[in-house]
Amino acid sequence: MKINELSLEQLENDFWGEPALDSYVVTVCHKARKKPLGELSHEEIRLLIGQKIGFKYLLPMALDILEKEPLIEVTFYEGDLMNELIRLDISDWQDSEQLQRFKNLIKACCEMLRNSEDIKHEEMDKYLL
Repeated sequence: MKINELSLEQLENDFWGEPALDSYVVTVCHKARKKPLGELSHEEIRLLIGQKIGFKYLLPMALDILEKEPLIEVTFYEGDLMNELIRLDISDWQDSEQLQRFKNLIKACCEMLRNSEDIKHEEMDKYLL
């Protein structure tokens, strides 16, 4: 079975059951963890990453999306997925190759990102060191 055919629950062997709180974020995260990775929407990927869920599997997927379209508007505004990754602490990146890949992406499109009013420039700078 390919990784994209498995859910986060299966990959992490961690089954959450039903959500205890009736909120958009909790409900979407619980449902998304049950879906095969290949069926996750860009919004689900953005939301799960924002909640620091499934980094090992979702960060490479987010990087694939951003390498094609760095300022993609997933839900709220142009560059919202990029900002979700920019907001992460350097220590959140457990895979040094993925971190380097993101740093290279930031460097490659730095001017475009700086020209966007929606990108968190002050937080982006930590990836340019």
